[in-house]
Amino acid sequence: MNEAEYQFNFPDGVSIPPLLRELLHFQNQSREWYSGHFELDKWPYGQSHWFQGERAVSERFIVIGHGPDGSLYALWLHSGQAVEVAPIVFLGSEGTGCSLIADNLTQFLSLLAIGADDLGFNVSWGEIVQGDPPAKRLTEFREWLKARLGISSPSEPLAVIKEARSRHPDFVAWLEAWRASGA
Repeated sequence: MNEAEYQFNFPDGVSIPPLLRELLHFQNQSREWYSGHFELDKWPYGQSHWFQGERAVSERFIVIGHGPDGSLYALWLHSGQAVEVAPIVFLGSEGTGCSLIADNLTQFLSLLAIGADDLGFNVSWGEIVQGDPPAKRLTEFREWLKARLGISSPSEPLAVIKEARSRHPDFVAWLEAWRASGA
């Protein structure tokens, strides 16, 4: 996938954030996995499939990638949040395990450096561990993150996630309220 294709994930006038642009270039160097089964992918901005056809709700999210089962990772534009400071949420493929997982893209990339097979579900299970076996490019990914972006995996990932959640509205409560409203 090239930058022009990935740009369709973002609203008109909003550029791909530099960290995602860098990650896209890294991802494009090989077809091998670099962090579990996460990958950046195309999801046109406003596509409302996950949100049961509610475009206004879907436009609060910019999907940046997916997991192995079709689960999504997205920037949550709550309260008009700007892309540069938006938290990252996990949207489970069956609507389960959904949660806010990172305060921003830097923190999200640091969590990806752990190499969990399915980061979003690992967060919901309360244990984030490297996949076994690790992704083929995990070591290369970690080295690239550190050298290129100065990012390393956190020593206490759950504490990082807890701190991120303290900085934003309760995503799970928001999601449940949306579902209860007839979605």
